[in-house]
Amino acid sequence: MQDDLIGTLLRAALEETAAQSGLLIESRNGVLRTTAEATRRHETIVVRSRDEVVSASLRKSVLDYVLRTRESVVIDATTHAKLVTDHDFRRHKSGSLLCLPLLHQAKSVGALLLESDLDSGIFTPARIVVLKLIVSLAASALVHARLCRALQEREASATRLADANIIGIYVVDLRGPILESNDAYLHMLGLKRADLDSGALRWTDLTPPEWRDADKRRVEQVKRTGRLEPFEKEFFRKDGTRVPVLMGVARFKGSRTQAVVFALDIARQKQAEAIARETRTIEQTRIARKMHDALLQTFQGMLYRFQAARNLLARYPDEALLSLNEAIIDGESALDESRNAIQILHSKPTGVRISR
Repeated sequence: MQDDLIGTLLRAALEETAAQSGLLIESRNGVLRTTAEATRRHETIVVRSRDEVVSASLRKSVLDYVLRTRESVVIDATTHAKLVTDHDFRRHKSGSLLCLPLLHQAKSVGALLLESDLDSGIFTPARIVVLKLIVSLAASALVHARLCRALQEREASATRLADANIIGIYVVDLRGPILESNDAYLHMLGLKRADLDSGALRWTDLTPPEWRDADKRRVEQVKRTGRLEPFEKEFFRKDGTRVPVLMGVARFKGSRTQAVVFALDIARQKQAEAIARETRTIEQTRIARKMHDALLQTFQGMLYRFQAARNLLARYPDEALLSLNEAIIDGESALDESRNAIQILHSKPTGVRISR
């Protein structure tokens, strides 16, 4: 439909001016691309779609100027001499050229470029007034076509993601019914396509009771803001067991009750977290037992040295002092080992990390 409209506008531009050819140029991220081309063949005007980068030439120079200044440019036998500051313009020796900017909300989105074999008298002020109306319509058509392409690309990406069945994707009525779903979500819950087709599948029924109050708050937030940041919850499987999921929700624009939901099964991550916690508990127990044994042995050795110092103090004070110094050294070493062990016990686990 957009191609038909653009073709009609190009054809009207050639009919209005009797030009031999015309190009509709679109500016995409700073790159000039030819969107459509019209060519006069005897009494017939042929329009075809194109998607080519505009090469360096007189056309490119004119287009750059028009898009930068948002002013129209006419080059013919009477005007091209005024443009001799650009060597590309000086190369234009015969014929006429007209380039008008396509403006949308005061921004240049492209240009209409018309060319004629005649040196002058083609692109008159009266004809340019009509052409400006045509290019305003063409600008709207280009912007609308760009939005349609972007929407189609997003829809195609979403379809590929859903069909890939990497994560569960389903469409819900926020009041309860599940309207559509990919196979990944059904498989996650142990459901069949027939369960969905029956029309009786409701996400509210699949939600365990303790999660329902939080879900009510989330539904209100989706209605208010249109989306939810990723969060965790659980669903009932068909066999009554539970599956933990990481979810995200986005409400459809223009609807307060329908939304698309992304659900990732995180049962394995949860299992890995549990194993990591158990492993850490075992390691902490081992470290604590080792610290207990080491401290017990050290304190027993210190007690023996204190007893020896006491016995030697009266008759052999030097030997008693040596025994006390050794006991102090053993005590300081035991304190250092205890601090290191306690630091290890308080440190965060490094074995398994789960992204949220």
